[in-house]
Amino acid sequence: MASPSRASRPLARLSAFVAGRRARWLVIGAWVILALALAPLQPALQEEAADESDTFMVRGSESLEFDKVLDERFRAGAEMGAVIAYYREGGLTGEDRTRIDQDAFAICSSAKIPSLKMVGHAYGIACGEQDILDLSPGPGLLNSPDGEVTLASALMTYDSTQVAEAAAATIREIVPGPEGENGLRAWVTGEVGYEADRSEAVKGIDETLLIVTVVVLLALLLLIYRSPLVAFVPILVVSLAYLVAAGLIYGLVEAGVTSVSGQTTAILIVLMFGAGTDYCLLIVARFRDELRRTESVERAMAAAAERTGPAILSAGAIVVAAMAILAVADFNATREMGPLLALGVAVMVAAGLTLLPAVLVAAGRRAFWPSAPRVQKEPPQPSRFWRRTADLVARRPAPVAIAVVVVLALGALGNVGGREPLDFTEQFRSSPESVEGEKVVQEHFGLGRAAPVRVITDFKSAEDVTAKLNEGADTVVGEAYVMARSEDAIKVIEEGGPDNSLGLIEAYLNIDPFSDEATDSIPGLRRLVRDNAEGVALVGGQVAEAYDTRQAIHRDTWLIVPITLVLVFAILALLLRSVVMPLYVIATVVLSFAFALGASSLVFTHLMDQPGSDPMLALFAFIFLVALGVDYNVFLLARIREERDRGADNRAAVTGALARTGGVITSAGLILAATFGVLMALELESLFQVGFVVALGLLADTFLVRALLVPSLAMLLGERNWWHPFGGGGAGARAGAAPGPARGPRPDPPNRPSPQPHVQP
Repeated sequence: MASPSRASRPLARLSAFVAGRRARWLVIGAWVILALALAPLQPALQEEAADESDTFMVRGSESLEFDKVLDERFRAGAEMGAVIAYYREGGLTGEDRTRIDQDAFAICSSAKIPSLKMVGHAYGIACGEQDILDLSPGPGLLNSPDGEVTLASALMTYDSTQVAEAAAATIREIVPGPEGENGLRAWVTGEVGYEADRSEAVKGIDETLLIVTVVVLLALLLLIYRSPLVAFVPILVVSLAYLVAAGLIYGLVEAGVTSVSGQTTAILIVLMFGAGTDYCLLIVARFRDELRRTESVERAMAAAAERTGPAILSAGAIVVAAMAILAVADFNATREMGPLLALGVAVMVAAGLTLLPAVLVAAGRRAFWPSAPRVQKEPPQPSRFWRRTADLVARRPAPVAIAVVVVLALGALGNVGGREPLDFTEQFRSSPESVEGEKVVQEHFGLGRAAPVRVITDFKSAEDVTAKLNEGADTVVGEAYVMARSEDAIKVIEEGGPDNSLGLIEAYLNIDPFSDEATDSIPGLRRLVRDNAEGVALVGGQVAEAYDTRQAIHRDTWLIVPITLVLVFAILALLLRSVVMPLYVIATVVLSFAFALGASSLVFTHLMDQPGSDPMLALFAFIFLVALGVDYNVFLLARIREERDRGADNRAAVTGALARTGGVITSAGLILAATFGVLMALELESLFQVGFVVALGLLADTFLVRALLVPSLAMLLGERNWWHPFGGGGAGARAGAAPGPARGPRPDPPNRPSPQPHVQP
């Protein structure tokens, strides 16, 4: 029999150490103390994550440079603004104008809005300065042509999410509201309304996810093990690891190393609890098997760690590497998320290889009460279902593989044609006040008023650029106006001297600003502005940000995807000591990703009436499905490798590994899919879609790819599975197979039983 691999021996020694009579309590105590010390930082992390004002910007983009110039040079342009849309069916009255003026003064005197700068409406300024804000184009900018809607605004100096929350809450208490008073209705929208509503949608998201995730995991673990203690142990281990990771992440944020968003903290919970529970499940299942072979709890844990440790380390390394690669992205939300998720998974793997063995050894056989495992002369046979599945794969590998590929390929056809990105009105599962307000503005002012294109040029060129926008871009731009002059214009006006001031222009599109057509118009508008400005020429605003985001995601995808595939291949090749298996494992996981994305697209479009998708959906789904999907194949292939190292031929190794790991890996897949499915309970459409696609992909990976397709391919390739360029045929060569690839699958004795697992003393 082959001896344990060199890679597994350190893990066995680590397990033996943490399972020691004294060391186990030291390990448990160290993790508990560390988790309790860092636990108070978890709410603080949520507070930091609540401010997402810079999360969805693009590093080095023109729209980001536009915002920086706006912040530095404009008194009235850089502030966060609340737009209040007043509406009366049939037309606003004189009493309405009086009420609007009273509301404006009430907002000014509330003293509840941090850094309030100015409050104004179509009929005047209630408070603040207007010395460089030009509203001369007339009431048409603030009063709708039909006379039913007028707009008021409130500007704040700072643009944080906390300021938006305070401003929206205060204004909504003062104005009539969407329900209306005496027929006058009002919606708070604009940047302030949107930020406040988005914050409300993610408020308490971590607590909700924690509670729902823990309940789901406990239910599944109780169903799998029918033991309350062993169901609770993985939850305990993952919870302590999560508190440690959250504390470490908060420290990095406070030190200014990174930023964090609510999206990141939500996915951190799902990833750590889902993947962490799976890693724990693998060790627990193998520990239970080893307890049936030996009286010694410590030796049972050492054997379990020796056999499962390399697979867990490899699986964890794949997830950590895939997440860390996201750090190269230009899109802030992606770049920030990757390293933080990688840190969380690394902490989880450390807890799984140290804390979990210590807790299980401390509990001993009692952990599995009321079905505590006893030493048996013969190891238990795999379940009848998985024996039959393994027999089916062994008898008809080609038809099984073809059938699975056809199913996955048909689902992948749903990607043909693509989908439009989610626009502003589709970001939420149910429309909040800010979205309804934007709809009112679009309906009464025209589509472009919801998201104007904003331009900064040198002030001397502003009128020429405005004229060109109105004349030369008439197919896209409806109207353009010079809205403000930069703050340094005051010195020019009061003191004379050279005029180096800047002008702020707003251009209202005559098409839907959230459409692909509007996004596609940005390069042309930028060329037009540059061609007609003498100095500074920057185009920003929501439409420009959408274009820069789309371009960044495209660049990020073409960079991140190949790097991820190469790293995953390298890790698999090291684990399996083969280059053939990693190639088709990666190919099958990519196919299941295409299936999940395509099938989800059909469901979203035709069953859920969701024609748009989050721009980040494809990249996020790819990273999670490739990293986590490969995990389950790692668990299966590591067991095949183990059976081979014991002397089994290819057929016996594949069928034996599939039959013995089918139950535990399928349980792990169900747990992780259910955990990601929890994201579907949240209000944000982007997280709902990520949860749906990843959960569907994990189910496809669990029941089709890992259970049928990969074993079938392994059976068809025979000894060629183990070929690598530096050692011939791997285990097969040591067993007598010719080195290098064979001309066909090696015929295996039809009734040769798989050798029983053997633990080295």
